[in-house]
Amino acid sequence: MSTAPEAAPTGTRQRLDHVDAMRPIKQTAVISTHALIFFAPLATSLWASGLLTLTHFSRDAFLFVSACMLAYSYRDASLVKLGIYWRRRFMAVGLVYVVWTLIYFPVAALQGTQNFPYFRLPMSSIFSSAGVHNLLFNLATGYYHLYFLLVLLQFYVLFPFVMALVRRFPRSHLAVVAGALVFQLLYPYAVRHGWFGFVITPKLETRLVFSYALYLLGGVIAALYLERFHDWVVRHWRAVVFWTAIAGAVPLVMDYLRDHGHLIPRIVTPGGDPFAFAVLPYDVGAIVAVYLLGVYLVNPKRSARTRAVVASGSEAAYGIYVSQLLWIIVLHRVAVRFGWLNAVPWLAMVFIALSVTYLMGWLFSAVAARTPLARALVGRSRVPWSTLIPKRHQFALEPERDFGEGPLNLTDE
Repeated sequence: MSTAPEAAPTGTRQRLDHVDAMRPIKQTAVISTHALIFFAPLATSLWASGLLTLTHFSRDAFLFVSACMLAYSYRDASLVKLGIYWRRRFMAVGLVYVVWTLIYFPVAALQGTQNFPYFRLPMSSIFSSAGVHNLLFNLATGYYHLYFLLVLLQFYVLFPFVMALVRRFPRSHLAVVAGALVFQLLYPYAVRHGWFGFVITPKLETRLVFSYALYLLGGVIAALYLERFHDWVVRHWRAVVFWTAIAGAVPLVMDYLRDHGHLIPRIVTPGGDPFAFAVLPYDVGAIVAVYLLGVYLVNPKRSARTRAVVASGSEAAYGIYVSQLLWIIVLHRVAVRFGWLNAVPWLAMVFIALSVTYLMGWLFSAVAARTPLARALVGRSRVPWSTLIPKRHQFALEPERDFGEGPLNLTDE
């Protein structure tokens, strides 16, 4: 897609505090998902698998909000200046993805031991042809949770063309959302049953941008009407919360019925499948509900301390997200070594893992953002050490604080 030098400004510094406040909420849900996978008996507990179903929306929320904010930053620009666009996108997401893939490569190879630090690094397997193959495979497919960023990078490739198309057909925006909904419903079934002449594995399915058409295209369309979208959501907040709760209960009930022998088609029930038909209404509702919670958290009626804490969590969210598996893996190994998994109820263990992981991620992000490696580790420009300890009055005195770094940054300048 060609661009002209005289293209309109490509970004905006407008603060959207309520969207920024969604970031720590989504990260909490992401960490909860991984804490459940590592510390809960998913194979034997319907409650554990049900909670996993309810926390999986975080991935769709991440992609919806990222697409929405990217489109929002370009909705008043006639063209996308690809040079600046790609430099900004790579520095915010691509560089962090490559760096953390390299970090997690030896982490994935760690072997458990009985003595502190309870891990051993097999150097011979890392520095071998098989090790190189594994590293390249991780770069291509995304290590564990990093595939979120891989999907986002795929969307960045498509975004200039998507934006051009939705602008060219301004009266077809509703049809775009409706088509994305139909595609979102049919695509998982089609790729699993070879409708396109081939079958996609579940792992690959989660790593392809096409698997999230509704959330990505919905985010782009929502950005074009963000003010109207905001007013509608705030005006109907009670209905949003109520129907989201109902939509969340439906897949849990369906899983229960299927688990107890009732004949319900597998394609409909979630059963741990984040792309199942029954989960889609809840995922959409949960995204809107988190948007509402963000609006609530930044309301001027909230205390200065509350808003300062939310702002701090928002700024640390990217670092928390990329580093979370480090803390979860270490905590899991310690729990295995000392028998906590058998002695502590799984729900309490999940809560402990969530709390420890979030705290460690926040501390890591706060420190890393003040080092020369800030851009590579947490995707943001370096900030001074003097800001490490937040002050209660700081939030009120800095109304023009930048929106924040990472995928939700609103500027390409």
